[in-house]
Amino acid sequence: MSNEVKNYLLDSSPDVILTMVSYEVEAVMNVASARNLMRELQVLLDRWKECCETNTVHVKQDKAPMKSRFHERMTRIESYWEDLNEPFQKGSKNTRKTISKLRKIKGFLKKLPRSHRAKLQARFSGLRAEAESFMDNMMDRMKIQCDRRPSL
Repeated sequence: MSNEVKNYLLDSSPDVILTMVSYEVEAVMNVASARNLMRELQVLLDRWKECCETNTVHVKQDKAPMKSRFHERMTRIESYWEDLNEPFQKGSKNTRKTISKLRKIKGFLKKLPRSHRAKLQARFSGLRAEAESFMDNMMDRMKIQCDRRPSL
C-alpha cells in the first residue's frame, strides 16, 4: 500500500498503528477459528445430549394431604409448570449457543479460499445436521411433555 493511500486512510494521524495481514495469514487464522468453534460446538452438543439422557422431565405427584380440593389442583398445576420451566430454559439457552456457533463457523467458512473450505465443509455439515436433529428431538420431547397434563 502506498504511503499516500495510508496517509489518506489514517488522516495523517501519527499515533495510529496500521497492521497489515496477508490473505494467507488471514486464511490460516480463519481455519483455526473455525476448527476451534467446531470443537466447542461438539463439546456443547455432547454435554447437552448427556444431560438430556440422564435428566428426563418428571411431573411431581405430591402425595401430601391438601387443605382443599381447589388448593390441591392449584398446587399440582403450579408444580407441573415449574417442572417444565427448567428444561425449557436450559433448552432455550443451549439452542441459542448452538445456533450462534453455527453462524460464526459459517461466517469463517465463507471467508476461506475454496481449498481450505472444502476440508472443513464436511465436518461443518455433519455438526449442523447433528445439531438440527438434536434440537428437533428436544422440541418433540417438550411438546410431548406439554401435552401431558397433571392428574387433577
